[in-house]
Amino acid sequence: MSIINVENLTVTYDKIVALEDVTFKIDTPSINIIIGPNGAGKTTLLKAIMGLVKTTRGRIEVLGLNPMEKSFEVRKLMGYIPQRDRVMEGIPMKVTDVILMGIATKREWPRIISREDLKEAENIAEFLGIKDLMNKTFNQLSGGQKQKVLLARALISKPKILMLDEPFNGVDVISQYSIMEKLKELRKINGTTILLVTHDINPVIELAENVMIINRRVIAFGKVHEALNEESLSKAYGGGRIIFAEGKCYSIIGDTHHR
Repeated sequence: MSIINVENLTVTYDKIVALEDVTFKIDTPSINIIIGPNGAGKTTLLKAIMGLVKTTRGRIEVLGLNPMEKSFEVRKLMGYIPQRDRVMEGIPMKVTDVILMGIATKREWPRIISREDLKEAENIAEFLGIKDLMNKTFNQLSGGQKQKVLLARALISKPKILMLDEPFNGVDVISQYSIMEKLKELRKINGTTILLVTHDINPVIELAENVMIINRRVIAFGKVHEALNEESLSKAYGGGRIIFAEGKCYSIIGDTHHR
């Protein structure tokens, strides 16, 4: 059984095609980086996999489940950090409560929080190095600290699949590196499958096991050295270069931010 299987997926918004005939499969736990130009459908793809947007045609299976028919069950298997998440910006929520939302939202009513849940929140916070922030107010944190809290919220339910949409926006370089190291640990220790959308692949290139280049359709999907080349960048962005320096691969493309 595949972890994620997408076949001929098409999604339209008011007759505008966001995704067209998207097909790909993820069979083993892996870290998958998704890039593409503005309006390429990257966020739409994540939402379709979770059953959050209506598909026009095609088929999606997540661990054998159809997210359009079993949306709640599928989302229980996932952790998700949406782009520009505004967690209760007008409400002074404590970090502990934000993290616990990751459990509460995946339960039927009444959503009772147990001592075991609180202990798990502490464990996740310690894993991410933010245990000292537990009693602070979320809105008082720095960008990097907030993103780690949101990652803790996504991880507390021990998801099989982790979906991250532009997780490094507004995050300092040190925090980016710290988060990437923890993602590597999750992949190695828990066998978590990760889908990470980013507008700049260069900082996360060493994190990637697979790269997907998308522009409404899948231009390329596979190992970094297979998918990331000047031909695929040209098809997606209208141009682009690949540079190898000191054993590392860097891509140069025209866009500065891609949704």
